[in-house]
Amino acid sequence: VISTLSFASRRQLGLYGRLMGNTIGKIGLGIVLFWLLTAICADLIVTMSPLDQISSMKNKPPGTPVPNLDGAYYLLGGDNLARDVFSRMVVGSRTVLAIAPAATLFAFMIAFTLGLPAGYFGGRFDTVPSFIANLVLAFPVILLFYLLVTPEIRASVIPVVAAAVLFLFPVIFASL
Repeated sequence: VISTLSFASRRQLGLYGRLMGNTIGKIGLGIVLFWLLTAICADLIVTMSPLDQISSMKNKPPGTPVPNLDGAYYLLGGDNLARDVFSRMVVGSRTVLAIAPAATLFAFMIAFTLGLPAGYFGGRFDTVPSFIANLVLAFPVILLFYLLVTPEIRASVIPVVAAAVLFLFPVIFASL
């Protein structure tokens, strides 16, 4: 419904409407809308609790019926801890949609903070910031955020050092 209405009124929608005139834009918008609507309607979509474990459902293939529950299925199978993968994916979409914009903003700040002076001064000075920016941006930022909250990593000195370094980028970004 959203796609149809957007396509019908694409001339009045500006930049968003221009996405509807491009095949790649439609596909990208469709993926974003799918996950956005999945996160919003997660409580209506989930078939089981994402944390419930049914021991007989450990590592079961997709579509396996749940014993002793009529009409209940593990739509995407069971994981190593016998939890419903489908329900975990749907509920997890909320977390991903909360973290992804922050990770994207962080990547933008790094690129802007290092790229602006590099482009302005150019020459040999351009080499070092460009290398650092490529090094940081080559590593998926969302993976970095997940790694920094794992218990084993949190117990080490890595998050403190990473937080100190990462704190500098917004300060430099604001000053630029």
